[in-house]
Amino acid sequence: MSITQDSGPAAGSAWPPPDAEPVDPEALYGRLADRGLRYGPAFRGVRRAWRDGARMSAEVALDAGVPTGDFLLHPALLDSALHAAVVPFLDGDDESAQLPFAWRGVRVHGPAGRAVRVRITPGDDRTIGLELTDGEGRPVATVDSLVVRSVSPEQLGARGGRLLRTVWRPVPPATGRPAPQGWALLGADHLGLTGSPAADRALAAVHPTLRSLVVALRERRVPETVLVCVDGSAPLANALQRALSLLQEWLFDERLADGRLVFVTRGGVAVRPGEVPEPAAAAVWGLVRSAQLEHPGRFALVDLDADAPWRAVEAAAGSDAAQLAVRQGALLHPRLAAAAKAARPGWDPRRSVLITGGTGSLGRLVARHLAERHGVRHLVLLSRRGPDAPGARELVDELAGFGTEAKVVACDAGDLAALRAVVAALPPEHPLGAVVHSAGVTSDATVGSLTPRLLDTVLAAKVDSALALHRLTEDLPDCALVLFSSVAGVLGSAGQGNYAAANAALDALAHRRRAAGLPGVSLAWGLWADEDGMASGLAAADLARMARSGLAALSVEQGLALLDDALTAEDPVLVPLRLHEDALRSPDAPLPELLLDLAAPRTRATAPVADADAFRARLAGRPEDERAQEVLELVRAQVAVVLGFTGGEEVEPHREFSAIGFDSLTNLELIRRLTAATGVRLPNTLAFDHPTPVELANSMTKLLG
Repeated sequence: MSITQDSGPAAGSAWPPPDAEPVDPEALYGRLADRGLRYGPAFRGVRRAWRDGARMSAEVALDAGVPTGDFLLHPALLDSALHAAVVPFLDGDDESAQLPFAWRGVRVHGPAGRAVRVRITPGDDRTIGLELTDGEGRPVATVDSLVVRSVSPEQLGARGGRLLRTVWRPVPPATGRPAPQGWALLGADHLGLTGSPAADRALAAVHPTLRSLVVALRERRVPETVLVCVDGSAPLANALQRALSLLQEWLFDERLADGRLVFVTRGGVAVRPGEVPEPAAAAVWGLVRSAQLEHPGRFALVDLDADAPWRAVEAAAGSDAAQLAVRQGALLHPRLAAAAKAARPGWDPRRSVLITGGTGSLGRLVARHLAERHGVRHLVLLSRRGPDAPGARELVDELAGFGTEAKVVACDAGDLAALRAVVAALPPEHPLGAVVHSAGVTSDATVGSLTPRLLDTVLAAKVDSALALHRLTEDLPDCALVLFSSVAGVLGSAGQGNYAAANAALDALAHRRRAAGLPGVSLAWGLWADEDGMASGLAAADLARMARSGLAALSVEQGLALLDDALTAEDPVLVPLRLHEDALRSPDAPLPELLLDLAAPRTRATAPVADADAFRARLAGRPEDERAQEVLELVRAQVAVVLGFTGGEEVEPHREFSAIGFDSLTNLELIRRLTAATGVRLPNTLAFDHPTPVELANSMTKLLG
């Protein structure tokens, strides 16, 4: 490419082009992101754009934080001009991205400054011509011909798949926020919070049980903030049972609806390098994260270091943030960020790899990948049914086609003696080189309906097995333990508090292994879109809820590519997932706090569903039948959102919620949205008590007065 500078052509014609159709820049960048091209703020320069058939016009500008330097035409401006140029190539079903390939006749006519206008004219055989002018129409640059070439998502990497890690960033100082009043401490002070004059002044009362606190409410107002200390040294199951009991009691008593229960831990999360979480405290974090999603604003998590001053505890527990850590007196909140890669050894094809859940959906995928892509020649596939598992024989035959010997063994991965027998049977020339723990079960229920049995079922499959595998390999310093956990443990998962707790404990185990000098990593997977996995059991409402929270399902190809990437990274816990780009761009999507650094800038974590004051003003003074109809339309619109329908007109007014796909989670979300839209606190059971949109709307109309 050669560049010349001259005086250029005469000033252009009318701007913006007459009769051209506007193009939404946010939609443009969303479509580019869907093809694997994600641009940061400095390179998202298209401000306005128009289309006339294959001809494009646009206004592009530098981000405010980008200096112009000595450039006549800043590279970010030219790059942004090309973003608008590829709009016609985004038509149709082709999922490829278009990248510049060959430039001809590039001329710079004058300085561009911080903004330019660009006209794009199509040529023959995937070529375009560009004319750039300044805001007055004076020539800046022209390109006679630019050839673009298609690049597949695979060539760009796992499209939409990201390998992330949790980082803890300082919380901006609060401005003018009043200190909470009416604090209380619940249960034993395992962390030594009391005893200082400042703490004793702040704590209005200490109650041994929640029951005693409720009894005391007959004589005083509800405390704004109630602290409960988590004993991280307790057995994991005991700590979870106590936390679950407190969550359920707190939700059951309506007198506590305006208070907030804050779980305080020490060693619940790893904030700084070298910190080692306690599995019990980490599991409580996973459980409470899920409760926070089901009941926003009711619960909080705070993790302390050894010498956290009371003023920092007070600031953290009184904050609006759902999750905070205190380190050296400073408040930190968690965010997901890109994980860095490093040179680490991969799979040794000469050594055996053991896969738990080896005949399950993910286990089969990993086994094939290791055999075909990495040349692993000796696999041991564990499952409870062993060779009798559906598809086991076919899987062994398929792996043999890659030159891999696979043995399917019936074994409970939580039985340490049985595991040792399996490893002892390996040929000495092919010792155990890695273990992949992909086994696990789900037993879904909202926090309010979780039982000890549902907790134990999930913990046994995930945590008991992981601990047995850790003990199996702790004397094998060259054997890596790859734990398949879930993003549910990192973000929480509505309706899966037990699953979130179990996976958060797996993440803590990975930190403990690294601290002991043992190889291992926990991969907190997002959802896979494989046909036989968890995604196959999700309803449309579940997928829509995921999308609104910024998550999308990984394809098999994306997941396996991220698995390879994860094994070259240094962090003991990694989060491989796919994000929903539309939700990240939307200022109204209810994103988890941990995703906010990956999203477009916004002023708050979530936006209200509707303007409650405006809605109630519309109802004021209107006849009863008109008010009821207005409320019904609101109900139908919000039902459509939570079920993933295109609009409220799809919701039949007299059809029961249970017949259109409602469950306990969609009920909770609907009540949250209707509460936000009306400004009136609605009971969580309202949609169950009034099982059709019409009945619910009539009940709400009476509550609205």
